[in-house]
Amino acid sequence: MITDMQVAVESVGLLGRRLNVVVPFAQLEQMRKQKLAELGKKAVIDGFRPGKVPVRVIERFYGGSVWEEVIQKFLQTSLFAALEQNSLSPAGEPSIDSIKAEPGNDLEYTAIFEVYPQVSVSSLKGVTLEKLQVNITEADVDLVLEQVRYQHADWIEVPRKAQHGDKVCFDIIFSEKEIKKDITLILKESDIPKGEVPKGLSVLFGSTVGEVLSTLFINDEKASASDQVIAAMITVKKVAEPRLAELDDAFANRLGVQEEGGMEALRIQIRQFMQADLDRTLRERLKKQVIEQLLAKNSIDTLPQILLDREFQHLKSVLQEQARRQSSNTTTEPLPEGTIKELQQEAERRVKFGLLCDTIIKQRQLQMDESRVQQKIEQLGNFYQQEQVVRDKIYSDKNILRGLHAQVLEDQVIDELLQQVEFIERSADYVEVMGFDQKIKVKCMEEVIA
Repeated sequence: MITDMQVAVESVGLLGRRLNVVVPFAQLEQMRKQKLAELGKKAVIDGFRPGKVPVRVIERFYGGSVWEEVIQKFLQTSLFAALEQNSLSPAGEPSIDSIKAEPGNDLEYTAIFEVYPQVSVSSLKGVTLEKLQVNITEADVDLVLEQVRYQHADWIEVPRKAQHGDKVCFDIIFSEKEIKKDITLILKESDIPKGEVPKGLSVLFGSTVGEVLSTLFINDEKASASDQVIAAMITVKKVAEPRLAELDDAFANRLGVQEEGGMEALRIQIRQFMQADLDRTLRERLKKQVIEQLLAKNSIDTLPQILLDREFQHLKSVLQEQARRQSSNTTTEPLPEGTIKELQQEAERRVKFGLLCDTIIKQRQLQMDESRVQQKIEQLGNFYQQEQVVRDKIYSDKNILRGLHAQVLEDQVIDELLQQVEFIERSADYVEVMGFDQKIKVKCMEEVIA
């Protein structure tokens, strides 16, 4: 325990704090002697029997390293004690500088950090949200089943012009330094732009193997309008059309349906997947609405910059990793100014929501529901064939578990907020809600079926 420590707290702006700490030399010296004595019992030095090495010899050999160890120990313990003594909760890791730690003198240092702002949360009573009522029809199942069928199509090369539904393989050259090879694309009518320029990949419609096409793209990274349109050359290498399998029991078996029932069993499994995906989508829709209302009704004047920076860097790294996966280019390209601004706004939104969440958890004294954590782990395992292996991996990984715990607590906060609002119900179609082309995850569906 540290005694007689001197601590002075200064405010730097609204959230910034500076701690000036002084730890008496007497306490440093006490620990230094203790560690030297412990070393004397274990040290092996020529000319002395084990455990009989004089302290002055131990100090000559190990004095410098012991002093550094003592200083590092007191930096940690004294900072923790100073924060606790002054009821300060840093929003991030304090930065320690101006360290004075000369042998024979007191330890002096400065710790700079930000504290969390005072946050109050207004009730959402009186807020009305839209709640959708969606029934999955047999026609919806047919639509998803057709997409699964299309996903398992055999692609047959054809000598004709490329048309809607065909798969085209091509190379594209933007410049001598930027060449992308063997890109494949399934042509859709929605890919055809309404205007004349830029044409982009719409030039592939009506193209034939061996044809070289010139086209134009919009480059959003360019701030100047005159630089936004860039030219490219496309070389068509293959045109293939889909050959679809018959929707019969053999097709169901091909997708892993082994029990009796064939296609009927497959339809049941697809419907179950659709319902689970729909439930998640409807929940996310309500969650998004209630978060927007929470943010709109609760302002936080100043946010800790360290939290904003951390969240921005996280969002940036995720975006850059996605870009690297989608491109053969392994270098990290700088983000355009527009994208940086969007990430900063999203980071601010997330930090603000996180602070409001933490406040609600404390006010409602919410405790993490372990059963919901287990349920999430069960759901994650269901997406893989080796279910138990995946679940064991999750339970053994502290970082994954920490993330799941945070998700569950956030879900519990959302539940608390949803109890405060009122709903207007509206009927909607499955295709409308799911945004069919964008949101149906065929790959995930196949994993569930398998």
